[in-house]
Amino acid sequence: MKNIMLGLLIGFSVFTNAFAASVAEKITLYSYHNHPPFVTAKGQGLTYDLAEKLNTLAAGKYDFQVKIVPRSRLNLFLKDWINGTCPSIECNKQWLVAWVNPKWGFIRGESNNYLWHSLFTDSNVIVSNTETNFNYEEPASLKGLVLAGMRGHRYVGIDDLVATGDITRIDGNRERDNLLKVLHKRVTATLLPNSTMQYLLSNDPIIKEKAGQFKISATKHQIYKRFIMLPSDREDIFTLLNSVPVSSLIKVTQ
Repeated sequence: MKNIMLGLLIGFSVFTNAFAASVAEKITLYSYHNHPPFVTAKGQGLTYDLAEKLNTLAAGKYDFQVKIVPRSRLNLFLKDWINGTCPSIECNKQWLVAWVNPKWGFIRGESNNYLWHSLFTDSNVIVSNTETNFNYEEPASLKGLVLAGMRGHRYVGIDDLVATGDITRIDGNRERDNLLKVLHKRVTATLLPNSTMQYLLSNDPIIKEKAGQFKISATKHQIYKRFIMLPSDREDIFTLLNSVPVSSLIKVTQ
């Protein structure tokens, strides 16, 4: 009887150890970019495509799960990373943040406690109606005019002129809605990521139909790279990201 019990215990121990070894580490893939091409419908878009590709690449070692949150909530979650306390204290290190840039408020002072995996170069474009005579060359080009912006977003060089009353800024919640304001001449221009503009021109029925009425300025408001940001001591995941070309992780129309 003792031998039977011992055999059962050994068998159970082997089973539980094997089960524990087979459980993938859950990694949350955060993004606050809740717009095309990053989110195009429920459970769809580049963010979800990225998670799917990473899970395939991880082969059961990690389980990447998408979580779309407002930037304010992401900042709250990352507050100890942003203020430089992490990773010197015990911190949650089971996360990635997609589509961000080192200059976007995640680093305070000189400390950079993250790893950055480059994805692609994007830009902010100024879009106006072809029936107007507007031509964007610099933020001052918008003086005396009306710009449709995104609520909560900051625009370098433009916000200062909004504060002085030189530019009127009307905020919306969706880039597509702002393009419709341009189309119907309710505003002079709008500002949005080029990746978003190109997606809408190719995939949104109305924007695609009216493509000839949109003028994308040759001068960009900003040009920047988008990265995946991850904790500085997650070299294991960083190595996974670097093991394949970016083109095999995401497909971006530009």
